[in-house]
Amino acid sequence: MTDPAWRSRATVEGPMRVANRMHLRATGLDDEAIAKPFVGVVHTHAEVSPCVMSLAPQAAAAKVGVEVAGGTAREFSTVSISDVWTMVHEHGPQFSLISRELIADSVELVLQGQRYDAAVTLGACDKTVPGMMMAMTRVNIPGVYVHGGAALRGWQNGEHVNFYRVFGDMDQVLNGELSEEELERLNGDAMVSVGTCPGLNTASTGATCAEIMGFSALGTATIPAVFSERLALARKAGERAVKLLLDGGPRPRDWVTRESLENAVTVVAATRGSSNMLLHLPAIANEAGVKFELKDMAEILRRTPRITSLIPNGPHALIDLHRVGGLPVIFKSLLDGGLLHPHTLTNDGRPLAEALAGAAAPDGTIVRPCDNPFQPDSGIVVLQGNLAPGGCIVKTADIPSLVFEGPARVFDGDAAARQGIAAGDFSAGEVIIVRGEGPRGSPGMREMLDVPMPIRQRGMGKEVALVTDGRWPAGTGGLCVAHVSPEAHGGGPLALVQNGDTIRIDAERGTIDFKISDEEIARRRAVLPPSRFWNGGVGEKYARTVGPTHLGAPTHSYG
Repeated sequence: MTDPAWRSRATVEGPMRVANRMHLRATGLDDEAIAKPFVGVVHTHAEVSPCVMSLAPQAAAAKVGVEVAGGTAREFSTVSISDVWTMVHEHGPQFSLISRELIADSVELVLQGQRYDAAVTLGACDKTVPGMMMAMTRVNIPGVYVHGGAALRGWQNGEHVNFYRVFGDMDQVLNGELSEEELERLNGDAMVSVGTCPGLNTASTGATCAEIMGFSALGTATIPAVFSERLALARKAGERAVKLLLDGGPRPRDWVTRESLENAVTVVAATRGSSNMLLHLPAIANEAGVKFELKDMAEILRRTPRITSLIPNGPHALIDLHRVGGLPVIFKSLLDGGLLHPHTLTNDGRPLAEALAGAAAPDGTIVRPCDNPFQPDSGIVVLQGNLAPGGCIVKTADIPSLVFEGPARVFDGDAAARQGIAAGDFSAGEVIIVRGEGPRGSPGMREMLDVPMPIRQRGMGKEVALVTDGRWPAGTGGLCVAHVSPEAHGGGPLALVQNGDTIRIDAERGTIDFKISDEEIARRRAVLPPSRFWNGGVGEKYARTVGPTHLGAPTHSYG
């Protein structure tokens, strides 16, 4: 079986490619295998976190599927780093978002350099999911994304352990209400297997987007990492990749349309998933040449009700959702509520409405219909104004008021903020601004775990507002504005704020402004010193190429 239209044929056929065939035979292939289409199987298996430690056996199963379907599987791997580790030391947070680009770039290099005909990509940690989706869209060969799956929840004292409880327990230790020994005892079994966080964190939210957009087969993202069922679905993914090649598609850019991106935002809103996907979706769109930015998501986030009770917004884990029908239950509820575009393509090429025809009805406990939601909106709001012309985001759950106005307390960078806040250099009613932590300034858009903790320790988490061009971690609590764009580096408005300037955040109206005159803004801009770039290593390369946050922090022009 061979087809001159396959990309790989240019590398193996004819007398001038004898060296290539020699290389392939040295890898263990015979002439029959060389005559078949080559399918890259790429994963991020490593021992850096439990998230990615289930991927090697799934990749092996995918390779079997490729071979069964008539292809020749070619395995390779790329990097993964864990946000759990990067956010707890001085330079770590800078590398998380940068790794998204490295993943996409490295997968592109191999798929294009080796001229593989199709691909199966496997990921599981925060940046591996969008990185794989970006690479698939950029290269635009037939392929399937396989999500590694979530970990199992812990069990203690006769009940399941909510993974997010650890944040509350950390606060209790800081406040002297819990000893370090009790902290270890209570959380020693909070996560008992390999896999991603068992709730709807960034990785699982990304997998949700992959499934609704067509990168993954419907009903697969919620299967736990340790279930043997994952090996079967990985094998099917390998078979599917070959079928997509032989059928002529659909290909990733057939999936990545404005309508499918809007569907993805709708699902993020309905689940109140990780707001990090609001950064990644524009980057995926960029790979397809579709301009889709933060402001395009604002109305979707406002009109979409939250219809799930998944961790961290409820007691239920992804395994619970899997047992009632998986993500298609959510998708079907949104479709019936008129909130999804019905004609976008799924992984097998069927229109979404057709593919969801047999999905289970909402169970009422984990998933509800749109006319009986857990909350009338998503709890995620896009803000725009003279402080963030490109936009920024705020989560409105668990804040005492949607409006906050107060004087600015400015810190230039995470280190200064940690030092100043630990020393008590802030007051109730202030808007604490941590700037210079955007994609270029940080570089890499630092996720700042240690800034909010001393504030909560003082019992002031709801008495101040936090604003940054970087990111706040899940579980921060209080009024926390993130992803301010344009960032301070390069002269964004955040760079012009001075201590004492009045900042008004209005999540009801969707605005964020600092109350100084246009003349004063111009005066400050005229004397603003030029921003300095990070020197050395991957950070310098990234900082000199990365674009604005509201466009997804892309590192190259439109697809």
